[in-house]
Amino acid sequence: MQDRGAITIGVARREDGASILSMLHELAASEGAPHPPRLSPSALERDVFSADPELHMLVAKNASGENVGFVSYHVNYSSWEGAAGIHIGDLWVSPVWRNLGIGGALLKHVIEANQHRRIDVFVVKDNDARFFYERFGFKEQTQWKLYRSEPGV
Repeated sequence: MQDRGAITIGVARREDGASILSMLHELAASEGAPHPPRLSPSALERDVFSADPELHMLVAKNASGENVGFVSYHVNYSSWEGAAGIHIGDLWVSPVWRNLGIGGALLKHVIEANQHRRIDVFVVKDNDARFFYERFGFKEQTQWKLYRSEPGV
């Protein structure tokens, strides 16, 4: 039986790296991703755990100190708005820990830390997570379509 006591949210630390990568693989599998995540321990060290991180990560820990969820986000910039914003890359809560408010707590931390910034997130079309974000005031941007250029293509 897993401890369902207090959940704490905090900045990811080096010792969280292995569990973050494991949860990221769970996320990819649940979305039917065409390949596993390419984020590696060395990329975590360089891009998350450095003095000036490119990617910010928060983790949710249960009372036993086990990571049960995470959110990753980074700064973006809108020339249209003339201001920096935030892009949420991933938000994941392990399935057995869902429906306990953990995803909402992770999202609230990002929102509260960035109160004066626009926050964007992409959601897979048929993922019910879109309803989760709508409960927090996010609105679908139907006028946009995502286009991407992959290296080497």
